[in-house]
Amino acid sequence: MNLRSRPSFFAPLAAAALMSACATPGTPETSAASPATDDPIHRHALVRQAAPAPEWARLRMTLNEATRNTPGVTVGAGDAQSLKIEIPVADGFASGSTVIRPSLAAALDTIAPALASEAGVAIKVVGHTDSQGSEMVNLRLSIDRAEAVVAYLAGRGIAFERLTADGRGEADPLTSNATEEGRARNRRVELLLRAAR
Repeated sequence: MNLRSRPSFFAPLAAAALMSACATPGTPETSAASPATDDPIHRHALVRQAAPAPEWARLRMTLNEATRNTPGVTVGAGDAQSLKIEIPVADGFASGSTVIRPSLAAALDTIAPALASEAGVAIKVVGHTDSQGSEMVNLRLSIDRAEAVVAYLAGRGIAFERLTADGRGEADPLTSNATEEGRARNRRVELLLRAAR
């Protein structure tokens, strides 16, 4: 045997010795994964607990009590599966702005604690404008304002995954836009509450 053939002769032996040194005798390869599947604590750690179903009548009463001294905020009757909170924003945002003013912040602050404690409730924030200006601009503005409210509520302890934002622009007026009083009423934010999935 010459010296040049020696490395090719010893290479397989060296590789086999290295692999046997790395293996742990008597331990199956899947043993690292078995505690997660055999141990009941680990097996159920990935299962997400379902949030309790909302008690709509109790929540409505809590929200009515919280907003009793907040002008303009109404908690709708809803039904067995939902609830609607209507918040006027005539003074909640400056014209064309998405910055929340103190009056709207105060209204949101009154309802945030009750909503934060209801893990089983999903909240859809829908923005509405009056008909002044371009329809497309109003639609974009209503969405941006709804997103501003979502961010505000998330900052008040409501889990972000429970919040969504949408805007309807001038499409769903409550009353005529022919008067300033009517336009002020149409500028609003609605919180649509439903059971979280």
